[in-house]
Amino acid sequence: MSTCWLIERRDLFLKNMVKDFLESCFFFAELKEHTSKYGVRYEGLDFWVGTEQAKGQLWRLKDLCHLLWGDCDPVAEKEGFMLDWMVGAIFHEAMKLKENAYMMKRYRESYPLEDMAPLQANGNGEDQGMEFFEETAHEIHRAIRRIDLLVRHAQEYLIAVLKRERANALLVRYLLEARVRCEEQWSKSVGPERLLQALFPNRLDRAYCLAGESYLEGSWFIEARHAFEQALKINPDCQEAKSGLRLIEKRLREIAALLEKEYELQTKNGNSAKVEFGRSQANSKKD
Repeated sequence: MSTCWLIERRDLFLKNMVKDFLESCFFFAELKEHTSKYGVRYEGLDFWVGTEQAKGQLWRLKDLCHLLWGDCDPVAEKEGFMLDWMVGAIFHEAMKLKENAYMMKRYRESYPLEDMAPLQANGNGEDQGMEFFEETAHEIHRAIRRIDLLVRHAQEYLIAVLKRERANALLVRYLLEARVRCEEQWSKSVGPERLLQALFPNRLDRAYCLAGESYLEGSWFIEARHAFEQALKINPDCQEAKSGLRLIEKRLREIAALLEKEYELQTKNGNSAKVEFGRSQANSKKD
């Protein structure tokens, strides 16, 4: 893969990595809570992990991390190297968890016990499967604890990595949009708010200005205006936001003037065509 190709798309890949990371953390937080109350569920794990033919969210996250930092210098880019390692470890633990959850789902129906309830052999040696289910149940709980620990470490490395990405407008735009989309979604795991505070401590207006400039560059005027206005709500003296709003008005006036000239030209050309058509019709009648 060309290094130039990767560099050109790095901002997009990193934004997608953060999106998959946050959503994977949210899924795991729900899975951990469900497991502690009711036992592990297989449903959702197959989507989260996926297969070679249909990669799940966690699988894509692992691939993106390896794409970004698989060949990095572990000394120069320690945080990225460690994040790649942690996500890879989470993926492998999740693969084993998925397999154990499937075994419990597929074969546990033979045993009329509550899911994940403590398993005890009946003492007469007739039911050899009980020992298997007991070990599988304990392995599931161990996997949840290991993944939980790995996720917490990965979150810290992610924050360290993103502190170098303050100029990544695609990333900042995603975090700001995700921040207000569903606030309660992030209550159980790391979310956009925490990442934004790590990137822009006490300067969230700067994040909105960066997003506004990015929207404006792409001629997304409504989104740009909203971003600059949000910056001013946070910091009424923000000169970048005020300048951004003035630039939006200037661009809109330029577009309006251009459209007016185009309309006048089209009207003039249309009238000329009508006159010419009338003349040709008159000449035809004379002939």
